Amino acid sequence: MKRPSRVRLARIGIATVLAVVIGAVAPSLSATTSATAAVNDQMVYPSSGNIQSKVGDGCRGNYRAHDGIDIGGGGGTPIVASYGGVIKSRTANSGYGNYTDVEHPGGYVTRYAHMASPGMYAPGTRVARGQQIGVVGNTGNSPAYHLHFEVRLNGAVYTAINNGFTCLSNVTRGGILPLNFPGLGSGQPPGVASADYSGDKKADLLTIAGNGDLRLRTGTGSGGFSAAKTLFGGWGGTRRHLTHSDFNNDGKADILVTRSDGDLEFYAGNGAGGFAPAVSIGKVWYDLLHVTSGADYTGDGKQDVIGVSATGLLTIYRGNGAGAFSGPHITLGGGWQGFHFLVGGDFDNDGSGDIMAIDTDGALRFYSGVPGGFRAMRVVGSGWGEFTALTGGVDYNGDGHADLLARTASGQLYLYPGLGNGTFGGRTLISADWADHLAIE
Repeated sequence: MKRPSRVRLARIGIATVLAVVIGAVAPSLSATTSATAAVNDQMVYPSSGNIQSKVGDGCRGNYRAHDGIDIGGGGGTPIVASYGGVIKSRTANSGYGNYTDVEHPGGYVTRYAHMASPGMYAPGTRVARGQQIGVVGNTGNSPAYHLHFEVRLNGAVYTAINNGFTCLSNVTRGGILPLNFPGLGSGQPPGVASADYSGDKKADLLTIAGNGDLRLRTGTGSGGFSAAKTLFGGWGGTRRHLTHSDFNNDGKADILVTRSDGDLEFYAGNGAGGFAPAVSIGKVWYDLLHVTSGADYTGDGKQDVIGVSATGLLTIYRGNGAGAFSGPHITLGGGWQGFHFLVGGDFDNDGSGDIMAIDTDGALRFYSGVPGGFRAMRVVGSGWGEFTALTGGVDYNGDGHADLLARTASGQLYLYPGLGNGTFGGRTLISADWADHLAIE
């Protein structure tokens, strides 16, 4: 659970915007209609070039054991997402070289391989159709500059992708691919990977129970959670700053937590509700006021960690995409010691990590992120001082936007659905039996 403290926000040097309060729901919320992309079942060409190979087809009258489309040429030119979705993984191996997977509604996943360098965005980042995600390269098992474009449906290679391409023809990046993908436009939006511990594409919840056990409650994808499963014991007096993240960029949720001797522990998730043994990745973290993660705050495509010192200095600690840190860190200044809670995530769907914070007056403050910093603060709600726990930054209800969970002193846990623009819809009660939890994350 994040530790309460006090602040005068004038020290932060960020312009304050007056709260907009509407409706009778308490706490009140500032809500506007979020933009919604046109729904259809068509993708766009991810890069420009010549079609050199298709699924099982070498494009020269010969069979080839191949799972995707090779779009030749274009070294150094942009690669765009063929459809809107969430970055599922961003990694490399000897075959695909540098590659990024994007998860889309309806069970579809697209892969973009042989990139010149790792993709531009960290897992969990939401991207739009036609948004650049990388650069054409020649990495891995590749004879020349080209993009390997692969489509999978529910885990299986989608061979029908061949019908959208003609061997040895040229295609233009961003042009409509002449092929319909059943269910693509109407399927459930993919969730955010940084809190999916079970691998079912639904955001889960970690808790530290009153007896000190760390427990996992898997999400239903509609704003609810299953019965608790104990993961580890003895965390009550020995751990704090429990934080969800995909800190090694493998598309599986991990745990960050500080230990009472000061160490920051990293538990790599296996995507099936289990974790690798803890690895210490930092010192003197236990006495920080706040620790949060789950987003890319530097613009390098890797999830980072934010920490607030006892004196109120906010620092962005750069993740290296492999479960550790790389320098230099970014210290943004003081004045952050008065927030009751800080929660990280991409609340406005622009690819940069944001912060939601509750101040001493109970205002919910939104700091929209830019690489290495934040835009001017906006107040997006009031009356949030009643809460004794706050977490979120992931999609709990399956609508594709980052949400918040907030607990009252009497133990009621509420879901505040994100609207994708830094504001929230009306809250719904999840249940009223959360009072005994030491931490909710």
